[in-house]
Amino acid sequence: MRQSSHIATQTAAAATISGHLFRASVIARQMALAAKNSRAMVLRAGSKAAGLKVISDFFDELADKTIGLSKAINQCAIGISQNSVRQWRVQTFIDRMNTTTKRVEHHKQKALRNTLDSAVNTMGDLQSDLLHQLRTLRDQLDSIHHFMQASNVVAVTFRLEATQTGEFQPLLLHMAENIDGLSNRIKFHINTSQSQLAQFRE
Repeated sequence: MRQSSHIATQTAAAATISGHLFRASVIARQMALAAKNSRAMVLRAGSKAAGLKVISDFFDELADKTIGLSKAINQCAIGISQNSVRQWRVQTFIDRMNTTTKRVEHHKQKALRNTLDSAVNTMGDLQSDLLHQLRTLRDQLDSIHHFMQASNVVAVTFRLEATQTGEFQPLLLHMAENIDGLSNRIKFHINTSQSQLAQFRE
């Protein structure tokens, strides 16, 4: 029954990851809007903010990538959750079949063992699929984590450049702080999701 308990833990972890990634995608959409606003402000500032255009474009592109990757990651997390639920059901069936097989007469055990073997094979396939999904999820989470670290670094440059924009400086600094804060919130959800992956055995 320990295996069933572990699968239940995995199922809960997958659901938690999915929830965090959904929230990350909502924040990414907020970041996309903030990036578009900063780009519009940079255009209004004209030559005073010429150095900010490339940075503003970077934020806009980063937000779009984050939204796309968040959706892909969330789909992967949902797949892991569904796989874990199926594993739990199959493992529960295997546990019951093992108990039943020991109780029936010897001549009836062969038919039960064939059914049991089929369930064990199904479990093996599910576990193999899960390993592939976990590796994909880890890679995608690493990618989005790197995006957010890059965003933090670029936000520092944005703030430095904003000091050269005269009357636009307060607004642009506020926008840089906003984007940086959104990046950190996304990073929190990504870090939490990465820690939840420890619930899965490979």
